[in-house]
Amino acid sequence: MSVTGLLFRTLEHLYFEFVSNFEIRASGLGMFIRSGGIRRREQTIMITERPLIPEIFNEQDLLAFDREIREFLEEPAGLQYVVEPRITAVEVTMIYEQGSLRSASTPTGPVTTSVKTILTVPLTFIPLRKDITAPDDLEITADVYMEAEALARLNQERTAKKLPAFSNARAAVEDSLYQADPRVSAKRPLSYFCSGAGSKTEIQAVTHYDLMIVLQDLGLRVNRPHIRVSSGISEVIDHCRRMKAEKGDFPYPVEGALIRLNSLDLKEKLTRASGHWRGKVVFKF
Repeated sequence: MSVTGLLFRTLEHLYFEFVSNFEIRASGLGMFIRSGGIRRREQTIMITERPLIPEIFNEQDLLAFDREIREFLEEPAGLQYVVEPRITAVEVTMIYEQGSLRSASTPTGPVTTSVKTILTVPLTFIPLRKDITAPDDLEITADVYMEAEALARLNQERTAKKLPAFSNARAAVEDSLYQADPRVSAKRPLSYFCSGAGSKTEIQAVTHYDLMIVLQDLGLRVNRPHIRVSSGISEVIDHCRRMKAEKGDFPYPVEGALIRLNSLDLKEKLTRASGHWRGKVVFKF
């Protein structure tokens, strides 16, 4: 069965089981979608969720992903992809207007006050180059994360105070973002990397990699040392193997490799034609 067929079948047969969070599992390519679990911790509602990006677990499925996209786009030649670490994080949308941060939110609600306490998040743009002008409107998606050592220290502090330790970095980030008191959030060692741009973005870029460079030039954080542009699926597989071997060397928890089409035009074409594909997948390891 094709990747498209599997995706449609998955969407038709999703089932939910309420535990500490909802988990949605699909067969075939092994897609795993996590969303919507609600639990309370320190009088704070916690939502565990991640964008609905298909997840695959072996190289054969990765080859099938590439083949399906090339057939869909009628592109017989090899496509260019971008490969980067899939960090255990919470996705946040940040809106900048006239060069200043106006709002930040997750799919479950606003987190502006908490995000403004993150030291690496610019409240106003200070471009790194004089020839760069900040756009009037900019919508970016960012992965807010906590490094492994910081999580260990935080859990030690919580254990000493007879508070439950966080099960993973994502839970710690969620708890930090949804704190009612921003002073609590400010004490949490959070950081972020930009992962994309939204519809309100006034930036001209041909590729995803170019977009990341522009965002970096504006003073935003981009995981540039670990973003790899790959020509063809063979190079993608090589990067995934290398990243898997180096997984323990990253300062933050890594769930796998995020692979996406580099061409923004092809990504848009794929989205318009299919209605659901975004030209990206997570290779889990």
